[in-house]
Amino acid sequence: MSDANDAYAENDLREVKQLGMWASIASLSYIFWIVGGMELVERIAYYGVKASAGLYAKAPVSEGGLGISLHDYGVIISIWALMQTFIPVFTGGISDRVGYKETIFASTVIKIAGYLVMAFFPTFWGFLFGAMLLAGGTGIFKPGIQGTLVLSTGRQNTSMAWGIFYQVVNIGGFLGPLVAVHMRQLSWDNVFYACAAIISLNFLFL
Repeated sequence: MSDANDAYAENDLREVKQLGMWASIASLSYIFWIVGGMELVERIAYYGVKASAGLYAKAPVSEGGLGISLHDYGVIISIWALMQTFIPVFTGGISDRVGYKETIFASTVIKIAGYLVMAFFPTFWGFLFGAMLLAGGTGIFKPGIQGTLVLSTGRQNTSMAWGIFYQVVNIGGFLGPLVAVHMRQLSWDNVFYACAAIISLNFLFL
């Protein structure tokens, strides 16, 4: 029975038209590129804060930083990571029922709130609460964005789509810290304001 299933799967795959690289890229729909734009914007803002969070935490209060210990910073990062890891387990089903566009909208609002909380309340508790909002917003954003990505691709271009999508993630991870470097030369709160402004561009994509 297993051999029969394997043979069926192999024949089924052969029925999918295999496209060349450029044909595969050209076959991607405009929705895919919109999704890529939203992911790029979200990653630039996210890594703008995440990559510079350690420097911000250790910077003295006189320089606009938090001036907290590495232990306190570790607590913030641990809670941030745990929430961001487990929240998508619950929000994935919600995205399927409520709608991907609606959950992406909600996540963008939550993430803007997270960046603004970090800017307005430069304390341990302010940064922790802002990080929790960002973790929640990211956990809501991912199922919606990936669900939309799946629906915007077909079996003939799925691999190419995922390759481009994750390259977009890498580009966002590269650009985010560069934005933070320039903004923190003015002041640390400008980093958070800039990231809030960047993520708000997703309203235009929506």
